[in-house]
Amino acid sequence: MSVTKQSISSLVLRIALACFLIATGILTLQLDSGFFGKLQAGFAGNELATAVHSLFKGDMANMLIVLLGILELVAGIFLIVGLFVTVGHFNKIALVAILILWVAVIILVDILGKGGLMGGAFKNLGTFLSFLKVLSAHLLVLGAILASMEV
Repeated sequence: MSVTKQSISSLVLRIALACFLIATGILTLQLDSGFFGKLQAGFAGNELATAVHSLFKGDMANMLIVLLGILELVAGIFLIVGLFVTVGHFNKIALVAILILWVAVIILVDILGKGGLMGGAFKNLGTFLSFLKVLSAHLLVLGAILASMEV
């Protein structure tokens, strides 16, 4: 079997995405449900928790955040395990769910959110550069999700 640049880049993207999902899944599950949890979600850059808190409040938000954290964690683990053994269709199902959630994150954070396109991204150069940095990171994750779904 020959190793191509494309197979190496797919492997690196898959490992990076798995590490990202595992880390953010753990961080999401560690969020406190009160005021400090919302604060931590903002400071830690936990986009899913921030997006959920912008749509839902109270127990519903907390329950969704826990479910999303578990989904992220399990999807990341299955991405790593899938490198060594066949994991079936669960991995693709989890990635589709995360893809949908990630598109929602991009819309809620990068377009509608504070500092997003509709929330002041063009206020000054510093705000715009910060917006571009966050948007580019979100698009990198989106690209890694899409690339991992093809494997």
